[in-house]
Amino acid sequence: MKSTHRLVLLSLIAVLVIIVASPALATEDSTEGETTATTVAAEQISEGEGPAIDAPEVEIEEQAQPWTARFIYPVLLVITIVLIGWIVIAYNRKVRHRYEVVS
Repeated sequence: MKSTHRLVLLSLIAVLVIIVASPALATEDSTEGETTATTVAAEQISEGEGPAIDAPEVEIEEQAQPWTARFIYPVLLVITIVLIGWIVIAYNRKVRHRYEVVS
């Protein structure tokens, strides 16, 4: 294979891998229903002493991942458009040099 064919083939494979991998990267971690077990010492370690400061429990809010729709999909679209444009330009250059117009 010529080097341009290899480059086109590798580019297509790279785009295919990115397209196939993007849904897997865009999934959110599902932590619903999971609980953690807390172990408590059977006996009090220090006698007569309580905690220095009572800290309130902090609720962790689930955050959506805005980068999935805002960045990955437009980047994939731009890469696809650039790749298709590059393939069209490379094909036209090769065809143009192959034939000559006789006048």
